[in-house]
Amino acid sequence: MKLVHISDIHISAEPILGLDSVANFRKCLAYVEAHDHDADRVVITGDLTHFGLEENYLELKAILDGSSLKDRLEPRLMIGNHDNREMFASMFADTCRDGAGFVQWTEQTPAGLFVYMDTVDQGKHSGRYCAQRMDWLRAVLDKARSDGQRAYLFMHHNPVRVHVANADIIGIVDERALQALLAEYRDTVAHLFFGHCHYTLSGSVCGIPYSAPRSTNHTCWPEFSGEINRMGYGDLAPNYNVCFLNENSTVVHSIDFLEADEVKWKIYTDLELH
Repeated sequence: MKLVHISDIHISAEPILGLDSVANFRKCLAYVEAHDHDADRVVITGDLTHFGLEENYLELKAILDGSSLKDRLEPRLMIGNHDNREMFASMFADTCRDGAGFVQWTEQTPAGLFVYMDTVDQGKHSGRYCAQRMDWLRAVLDKARSDGQRAYLFMHHNPVRVHVANADIIGIVDERALQALLAEYRDTVAHLFFGHCHYTLSGSVCGIPYSAPRSTNHTCWPEFSGEINRMGYGDLAPNYNVCFLNENSTVVHSIDFLEADEVKWKIYTDLELH
């Protein structure tokens, strides 16, 4: 199964750190349409907008409605700390919500069960995965385990400390409790996908591998001094991830879509290959 994982598009009418988030997301989507249109799923893991305003969601809807992906592959939209849960739900009529109103749901896919999690603590940049949400996740993973399915979890916030102070301070407040739950289901959860940090990440937590792309707009630079108020940014390549989910492997590629014009191609003859 081929998955396109996009995160932190931050749709805004005003530039963010001197960058045009709308133009950059359009370029990202155009590259996906041209080169990854054969994907089985496109998932955007939150921070759909920068301010959570109605006009921002209207802009996003217009972009997606004009995309060739819409005819066969409607992107799955998740919320992040820059979004507004109620405004998002009011603007997207088909928003899936659990019984408590959180924007989280599950979906059967060729690779297994996709689990879309709501880690938003409305009004705060840090995330939360409260007991009510964890009860929902436990029930979902119990069912997946009993059905012999692998589960792939998607969330906005990083579920593990990444050793960059300005990211870790706005991670998931309930990190230890969530990790304890994850440890119980390491036989069922195949991979974790998240965003939020704005730089390429990979690793594992509780024995479960994870990956995260950069933002499609303002990429950050990981810096390990421990200074909470220090964030590195600049003219750095944004990206998205292309993931191949197979029975015995998960492969993740980072696509620096704005750098594509710099690529040179050499075509080998059969003789050169041997």
